[in-house]
Amino acid sequence: MEELTRSFIAIEVSEGARAQIGELLKDLRQEPGIAVRWVEPRLVHLTLVFLGEVTQGFLESARLRLADAAKRHPRFALQLKGLGAFPHPRRARVVWVGTEEGREEACLLQADVAASLRSIGFQLEKRPFSPHLTIGRLRVPGDVSRVVTAHFESERFGIARVVLFRSVLGPKGPSYTSLAEFPLADQQATA
Repeated sequence: MEELTRSFIAIEVSEGARAQIGELLKDLRQEPGIAVRWVEPRLVHLTLVFLGEVTQGFLESARLRLADAAKRHPRFALQLKGLGAFPHPRRARVVWVGTEEGREEACLLQADVAASLRSIGFQLEKRPFSPHLTIGRLRVPGDVSRVVTAHFESERFGIARVVLFRSVLGPKGPSYTSLAEFPLADQQATA
């Protein structure tokens, strides 16, 4: 039986934005009364597609498609802004940071990545894509309405590539390893 690899496709966050998220999380950890497992800032990323457990054969096919999809999109700037919760702040399972500048570009990139995966038989989630970074999870739905009122705005940073990550779950939380990187087009080349 072929070994399966838990993986996802994402865009990375700058070190400066990670540090800003770290400062935000220091404040949010002080919030009393809610049992949120906050994500380590070093693990924060913007997931384009979660693949789950897939075969090496699938990953090889996906690499070819992802390289082509990435080349069709110019580099862009992204800025993170605001907090929210899924499915709703009063019954939250996930706390997230949203996007402002670069939101449209991230959506177009995700749609192209998703289409390239569909072309090799991958079944995607039915929910519409909403570009966000998960910063906390709740085992039991809880009320995070006060948390999501916190002001947050990151530095503006550049997105130059899409990354295919392996995710390994462990007792101390997940660890992510880059399996492949796919550069976006130089803006000068598309002008």
